[in-house]
Amino acid sequence: MSLLDLDPSSPVPIYLQIVEQVRRLIALGGLRPGDRLPTVRDLAVQCRVNRNTAARAIQELERDAIVRTRVGLGTFVADESPDVDPLERDSILDAQIDRVILEAHSLHVPLEQLPARLWRRIEAFRSQRAAGSTGAGRAATRLAPAASASGITSSSDAGTARAPSEGGSSEQKENR
Repeated sequence: MSLLDLDPSSPVPIYLQIVEQVRRLIALGGLRPGDRLPTVRDLAVQCRVNRNTAARAIQELERDAIVRTRVGLGTFVADESPDVDPLERDSILDAQIDRVILEAHSLHVPLEQLPARLWRRIEAFRSQRAAGSTGAGRAATRLAPAASASGITSSSDAGTARAPSEGGSSEQKENR
């Protein structure tokens, strides 16, 4: 597993940064089902954090069924994705989207820009995932800081929808 990019000055607790970035590595193909994670001790050393912090991150990943610990063997990426109730899944995604909307509003970013920004991030994710699945990019996968919306856990939808142009519709331009 490559080094994680943790930000001690972030308001997000370090253990949650580890959880988010391991989830991101899995989503991008940098970690695959069956891959072994470092021991808690090794993870703590690599991330330069207390062992309790590393253990808490692993416990959180286990609770979410992202990883499985096998006594005497280590901790491995789970072979199957956890079953999530569709209503719960939608609720989680809606909460994340609401956070992005509130953050954009507080930063005075016109909400009309969000769809184009989202499509750019989707395309970047797909590119990163494709690069991570080639094998060559897999070992070199390095996480970007959690500056973008978090919580992305998978992307099996290759879809054919296209992003709208960044300029938006003429109606949106008039409202700016």
